[in-house]
Amino acid sequence: MVELKNKRAIVTGAAVGLGKAYAHALAQEGVHVAVCDIRDEIHEVAESLAKLGVKALAWQGDVSDPALVREVVDGAKDAFGGLDILVNNAGVWGASVADDDLDKSLEDYERIVGTNLKGEYLFGRAVIPILIEQGAGGDIINIATDHMVTCGTPWDRCPNPGACAFDYPRPTGGGDAMDLYDAAKWGLNGFLYGWAKALVPHNIRVNAFCMGATDSYMLRSFHNFEPSQEEVDSWMRAEDNAQVMIDILREGPDGRNAQNVNFCVGRPVKTEPPNEQIYVYADQVKLGGAS
Repeated sequence: MVELKNKRAIVTGAAVGLGKAYAHALAQEGVHVAVCDIRDEIHEVAESLAKLGVKALAWQGDVSDPALVREVVDGAKDAFGGLDILVNNAGVWGASVADDDLDKSLEDYERIVGTNLKGEYLFGRAVIPILIEQGAGGDIINIATDHMVTCGTPWDRCPNPGACAFDYPRPTGGGDAMDLYDAAKWGLNGFLYGWAKALVPHNIRVNAFCMGATDSYMLRSFHNFEPSQEEVDSWMRAEDNAQVMIDILREGPDGRNAQNVNFCVGRPVKTEPPNEQIYVYADQVKLGGAS
């Protein structure tokens, strides 16, 4: 088990919801945390993290903006003396369908793909060279969606199908009004497997969290911020997911790599054993030693 105290992390999209839970969980472990978000609340988050006795920094801006990415990554590296962890959490949802007109499609593309795919790409590209240069390994966790993995890829690999809240097997994908959202999240598989394989010599792990319905600002917005108690009771808790993140980070260089870790409604949110590698060969993503 790896000690996380005094490690250095960046968490994107950390003003509310999952990102805020991730940032607080890291700070409670003694990790110095840099956070960013497009929302004003991000500065309050940094203040609350600092009260936990760690260094905390905040930037407000759009993760699809290369200038913002450079400012956050360079600023965090300089302030903390290096980096160890990137949690690529920033994400947005918006309805988009195949017959949208071109003007709406272009606007949706810039916003949805820009945040959910380009933002993760830019932060990864900015952080990875730093991790390599440091020579001490590191971790990248990309936040994806359960639309990618639930039942369809392939359905018989689900570790606990009897607990699923949906008809089994559940089709993959979020529906016909989510083509851009799903395309962006599916695209994260390219980063997951490509980065994990390329970074093996540097002891840098790359994993993804495929998130289902978790109590968050985004999910509550679907209910006009007035969800029924029955709805809320059915959702997963961000704090539980943040604990899984901590558990996986503690695994260190001997832990899982190139894994889509699935979180879907009806199953307990807990740290499960790694899945069998079926999209890349296991020896392609086995790290070489302790960082």
